[in-house]
Amino acid sequence: MKIFGPKSLSALFYYIFRSISIVLLAFLTYMEFAFITDRFTVEDGRFDMKIPLIGSSIQGDYQFSDILTISLILIFGILLFYLLSNIFKALKETIIFNKGIVKNLKLLTILNLIVGPVLYFLIHYPIMHKTEFGNIHNLILLIIFGMISLFLTYVFKKGYTVQSENDLTI
Repeated sequence: MKIFGPKSLSALFYYIFRSISIVLLAFLTYMEFAFITDRFTVEDGRFDMKIPLIGSSIQGDYQFSDILTISLILIFGILLFYLLSNIFKALKETIIFNKGIVKNLKLLTILNLIVGPVLYFLIHYPIMHKTEFGNIHNLILLIIFGMISLFLTYVFKKGYTVQSENDLTI
């Protein structure tokens, strides 16, 4: 199977990541709708919300901080998978060095190097009032992923420049 182009691995990853972002958006919408319309039960200070179609439920402490944390993480996940799907959508084109992939890689870099760490600290300190760095590995992974996307951005930007110059000389 090819890596780039119309019928390739890139096309498969585009559909997978776009589907994940749509499912996360539907879940976030359902969850917020359920909280607004009181479609959940509360027992011993914990909420229990039934998830339709899969017969499962989500449970957690019925506190604003927990609900806000879940919502912010879902929004971050939706943005992450949406940007990844856009990157793979650009990679399934016949010319892979294009403006679309450079723009989406820049957005992915910003999401992982700026938005992710800010969100991490917001959730840990002002929202959840935690004082320990128990799961700092998540922050480290975000920064590593952001650095990789930063390097890829510059590689694809250089490739786009070379491709544009090559198109002008023909």
